[in-house]
Amino acid sequence: MNRRWVVNASPLIVLAKISQIHLLSELCGDIIVPNGVVAEINIAPDDNPAKLWMVALRLVDE
Repeated sequence: MNRRWVVNASPLIVLAKISQIHLLSELCGDIIVPNGVVAEINIAPDDNPAKLWMVALRLVDE
């Protein structure tokens, strides 16, 4: 079954901080990150794990 999840900032931040962000893609097929969540995480410092994950996925610029 292909699942589609819409995630807010909290799970992205927490999972990235504990190096478990990969769990999202293992548990669901598609991850939808709303623009507001992208904007919220994008204002974090450049070394923030959630921001680095979003940069790797090209959701935000480096």
